[in-house]
Amino acid sequence: MVFFSCDGCGEMLKKNQVDAHVYKCRSGCESVSCVDCSVSFYGDDYRTHTTCISEAERYEKTVYRGPKKGEANKSKKLTPQEAWMQIISIAAESAPSSIRQNMIQLAALDNVPRKEKQFRNFTTNSLRLRHREAGAIVDAMWKHLSKVREDEKKKKEGQQSGEATESNTTPNNPVEKQKSEEKIMAETPDHSGRLTNKPKNCDALSGEKASSKLVKKAMKKALKKAPKRKMKLKELRKEVQVHLVWKGDKKDLENIIMKQITANKKIKKEGKTIMFVDDSM
Repeated sequence: MVFFSCDGCGEMLKKNQVDAHVYKCRSGCESVSCVDCSVSFYGDDYRTHTTCISEAERYEKTVYRGPKKGEANKSKKLTPQEAWMQIISIAAESAPSSIRQNMIQLAALDNVPRKEKQFRNFTTNSLRLRHREAGAIVDAMWKHLSKVREDEKKKKEGQQSGEATESNTTPNNPVEKQKSEEKIMAETPDHSGRLTNKPKNCDALSGEKASSKLVKKAMKKALKKAPKRKMKLKELRKEVQVHLVWKGDKKDLENIIMKQITANKKIKKEGKTIMFVDDSM
């Protein structure tokens, strides 16, 4: 259960007492603070604060040592009742106008039953629904809550499925990890600067020609991104080196770049500046 204190007069309040206190507070209650975490809430913002620090943190401060190793970045698991109260808060925000006020009042209460029969009795009595439409209002509230609960469940399952897929794509097995690393290494240039395996559709190309083709592609990409499509030769070489994860000699790479400048009409050299010239522009 979350308790609040009035920032005006300091009176301790349960969540369902806040609204009534606002009207009678002599000091002018503009905001309330959570007793546990000391966060201030203005207006109706306090309604969304359904859970706070754990009982261990609150009552065992002298012996509490924080989350266990490996759990620091994990979100705290909610109890079924806390999760239900969170759903009620979400439902209150998206409720249709016909039941919105009732849902807001319900969200301000604690320990709302999760089972339908008990929920109906609790809601009817707590919200003092005594008129003819009481049954229809409770029906609409339960129906809306059930829909929100199902939507939240699907959303959570989707997130878990996405996390599981991501973890499956990363090999945990040492053998699989080694194979993956070997595959990556096979696709990067060797100590001479030449690719250790041939690119697709280039079976007839030699390693040098394959390297030249990749260098040409990397040069164009770097120049197109550069301001005014111009770069210093040294900057261009560094960009290509990073892009290709080049492990060979810098001079070899620079020689290939110079050959590409000479052979390609769209790449010009003026002093130490290299530029990309597009005839269509």
